[in-house]
Amino acid sequence: MPNNLSPMLLVVACITILFLCFRAWHSSAPKPPQLSESIPFISNTIQYLTDAGRFIDRVTEKLASSRSNIVRFHVGLRPAYIVTGPKNVQTVLGSPELLDGNFLQLMLMDKHWGMTRAEIDKFARDKSGRGKTPVPGTAADVPDGDRYWLGHDRLYAEYLSSRRHADALAGSFQRLFAEQLDRRWQPTTTTTRGQWASVELSAVLREAMAESAVVSLFGSRVVELNPGLVARYWEFDHVAGRLAWGLPGFLQRRAVAARDRLHGMVRRHVDSAWACFDWDATPEDLAWEPHFGSRLSRETARWLRDKGFSNHAAAGHTLATLFGLNGNTVPITTWAMIELVRDPELLRAVREEIGTVCEVDPGTGARHIDAQRLVNLPLMQSLYVELLRTHVSFNVTRQATRPLAIEGYPIEKGALVQVCSRIEHYHKDVWGVEGHPASEFWAYRHVKYVDDVQVEGQGQEQGQVKGAKKAQFVMKGRPSSFLPFGGGYVMCPGRHFAKQEILLAIAVLVTKFDIEFIEWTGSNGLRSDTPPQDDQRYAGFVAMSPDRGVRVRWRRIY
Repeated sequence: MPNNLSPMLLVVACITILFLCFRAWHSSAPKPPQLSESIPFISNTIQYLTDAGRFIDRVTEKLASSRSNIVRFHVGLRPAYIVTGPKNVQTVLGSPELLDGNFLQLMLMDKHWGMTRAEIDKFARDKSGRGKTPVPGTAADVPDGDRYWLGHDRLYAEYLSSRRHADALAGSFQRLFAEQLDRRWQPTTTTTRGQWASVELSAVLREAMAESAVVSLFGSRVVELNPGLVARYWEFDHVAGRLAWGLPGFLQRRAVAARDRLHGMVRRHVDSAWACFDWDATPEDLAWEPHFGSRLSRETARWLRDKGFSNHAAAGHTLATLFGLNGNTVPITTWAMIELVRDPELLRAVREEIGTVCEVDPGTGARHIDAQRLVNLPLMQSLYVELLRTHVSFNVTRQATRPLAIEGYPIEKGALVQVCSRIEHYHKDVWGVEGHPASEFWAYRHVKYVDDVQVEGQGQEQGQVKGAKKAQFVMKGRPSSFLPFGGGYVMCPGRHFAKQEILLAIAVLVTKFDIEFIEWTGSNGLRSDTPPQDDQRYAGFVAMSPDRGVRVRWRRIY
């Protein structure tokens, strides 16, 4: 009998799906402009999941042609909306009671972390929010010990965002990155002072910068236990977005295999750290040690275990953190160096500004860059913001938990509502400057020159006089139009360290080496006549890497 029922059940399922599609398609409720597709519910879904760059381009074109601030489409049978405009963006970012931002992280816990259903449900059942005070009506249902979102966020607030721990991480990264470069290009070998060497700069950053960041955060044992870890990470990086939003695992077996290889490596590290680390003999406030690495990594491991999460889940958390650690910082630093080597005058100005925060130990001659002063330099801040504006493509995504209205249009419960950084970052009326349209990179877009007022004289003779013009950092656009790390109550917790890491990497490179452009290189390593563009495979999810490399020649300055 089961064999006889199977075809019947299949027919019933098909009829049900067709009915739901028909009802959704022909609903009489007012709808915003609809993104066209050749096969309803299928064409847009496939492009959304496999070619997000072109999909976002089509949405941008539809918004412009319809003169609307909202476009509707479907992801499968689920209605979805992309909105723009200050009021609509604020609605999406500032309405946690209507639009849930946690669902995406729950999805990543499954697709990236590899958590069990029971482990994911610990977070899913926590409706109390991320604030110190639980969401009204949830306190009785969620004891303090089960406030998983708040507990997880507190780890980053205390051990990554605080000045003491951020400075420790920045110092560790700066030292390790400089040592990586010294080992590869020692001034006593072929790159002695005055001698040039040719390097593929993109490859240098993908290796030296990524490993330095990993060791800073997770300790040296993770790379000692796992030769080739950085290479396996970049294999995962290529498919991370597709795994999160894309087709089922059985249709992308290579992507799943890349994730599983990396997960196995970090699981080996987690198991080793717990087996070898001596909690009793280690000072509580130790900034770094080789097994867990930073205080953030150590406290996160302890919190996950205390809350009943497995080592497999902890390894998944490490994998996700690796993606957050390198997925934005290395591509953005690569773009920074591309802009500097093709504009020698900009390189000179950046090197000169960095020189104001570069300190030399009179005893050893060792050089050190003051990270806190570096991240506040006007040109460096402008360069950083402009790089994120032009090269990060991130869709801030929320799920409607109840019906609401945007632009007067009803939004169904369960619908996806997105704000695209790639759309917001290119609004000409927000970011455009005369002679420098929003569509192009301009390092000085966020620098303002003001009178440098100085005090002269003493006592009653004291007065103010105007000196030379002084540069100040002033972001050109409004904060609600700048979304490289998300927005609202769900933002990248590592964004402050990311800024330090990117600017320190730039500073170390331009102070340690004279650098000159040679040529662009294709994926085969051969000369390319075309300058780099954003690699659209990363659109919608993370910073977009250059789609080709850059070969430079450099020589050691010190």
